[in-house]
Amino acid sequence: RNGHVTGARFTPDGVGIVYGASWDGRPYEIYSSRLGSPESRSLGLPPGSLLSMSKTGEMAVSLGYHNTIWFQVAGTLARVPLAGGGARPVQKLVGHADWSADGKTMAIVRYRDGRCLLEYPSGNLLLETENWLGHCRVSPDGRHVAFGRHRSPGEGAADLCVVDESRTVRVLARDATNLNGIAWSPAGDEVWWSGINAAQAHGIWAADLTGREREIHVSPVRLTLHDVRTDGGTLLTIDDLRTCLMVGGDSDSSERDLSWFDGSVVSDLSADGEQVLFIEAHEAENPHYACYLRQIDGSPAIRLGGGSVSRFSADGQWVVTNVSYPVHHLALYPTGFGEPRPVPLDGVDRIWWAGFHPDGQQLFLVASSPERPNRLYRVSIDGGTPELLLDEHVQFDRFVGLPVSADGDRIVLGRVTGEHVSFRVSTKTMDTIDRLTPADIPLRFDESGSQLFFVGGGSTRRSLDRLDLASGERTPLAVLEPPSPMGLIYMTKPVVSADGGRYAYSFMRVVSNLYLVEGLV
Repeated sequence: RNGHVTGARFTPDGVGIVYGASWDGRPYEIYSSRLGSPESRSLGLPPGSLLSMSKTGEMAVSLGYHNTIWFQVAGTLARVPLAGGGARPVQKLVGHADWSADGKTMAIVRYRDGRCLLEYPSGNLLLETENWLGHCRVSPDGRHVAFGRHRSPGEGAADLCVVDESRTVRVLARDATNLNGIAWSPAGDEVWWSGINAAQAHGIWAADLTGREREIHVSPVRLTLHDVRTDGGTLLTIDDLRTCLMVGGDSDSSERDLSWFDGSVVSDLSADGEQVLFIEAHEAENPHYACYLRQIDGSPAIRLGGGSVSRFSADGQWVVTNVSYPVHHLALYPTGFGEPRPVPLDGVDRIWWAGFHPDGQQLFLVASSPERPNRLYRVSIDGGTPELLLDEHVQFDRFVGLPVSADGDRIVLGRVTGEHVSFRVSTKTMDTIDRLTPADIPLRFDESGSQLFFVGGGSTRRSLDRLDLASGERTPLAVLEPPSPMGLIYMTKPVVSADGGRYAYSFMRVVSNLYLVEGLV
């Protein structure tokens, strides 16, 4: 069967397996199997995936399990006896959970007001961050929780960490390009993890509590570690992962695949819809990503330089991008003749998004400082100390950014209350956009500033619509759906041209095979 496998765990007797999977494009479902048998059966539970299996045979499951942004997941945490019975909901908006060794309590990672919380026992806060915390696992003695501290929401790059009851966080392994699975060793003296290490190798590694690392297995293919049995038997998947870039609209009879390497993540579309800006975020450009420019006619892509989320200037002559290596900074790349230019900034320590003012001489930023997370700023393209425009937490999708009107005076953004507002730069005032729901994501103003393109829908099928800001009329434009649902775990929000006639989006597909491996200890 073809699809994505997630959350595989041994049953308490060590000879059974329970796992979550999305087969042939259907919703995630929880299955069980016995070692030595190729057959699996559905447990008949509501759509979801397995998070953890206790030694007493109780499952922690995620109902409505889905990818919220790239590798980051969420659902409703529920408890279900393996022997049979219904699911009892415990907590909404949970990403990960793991039972303690005695099966009496859990560590959970959950989301609240745009932040990520790690609790152990459930309800006891150990760590809170604006980044993503993933794959929490409780040590056999119950004294530590291992987890991945990811670089930013949705990204696979992370440090492997442990935290104890005193809230002391220790880093055991730094700068994994992708950290996709964690388990404690059979003896409980090491944390095993899988993914891509800082040296760009796929495999499984171990780190003890002093941070001493060792290699367990290096592989030519992508592995995900799921569970380790007391005798060292290991459940893992081999995963074929690819992110594709699709372009459609205008007179196109069908969407076209404009992917370049294996991780083409759309970033922007020029105002005339003739050029697409994207980043390569997987094998070809790990670990720091790179910014590419490609004509819609399919001519070869041009590498502009290192960087991640990027935006065109209004005239299409420049691109602003977020560069993470060797130090985190903004850079300007010419799309034609010219040399790259750094944008030195003071007073902010993390930039989540940058976009041009229409005059091409200023940038709008969403950035964080220790005292002010996710604030809206303005700064010259020459750099300096950004001017704080709005002193409240800005909610937005950093891969889409914030729509800016053609006169540069209106910016559409989200508030923590869930409403969308039009922020007027000149007066520092806000008007609520009543016809947008919290689930809608604003994309771009049209050239007149009277229409706003936005997207709604789920993580694997989206609707592109237009809103008349004066009348409140919503007009459907297109339904965006990747060509095949098999292994589809996430699609980006689209980017659109200034007239809404052309769009581009990316989607991520993972196809898995589940294995039992012995002899890794």
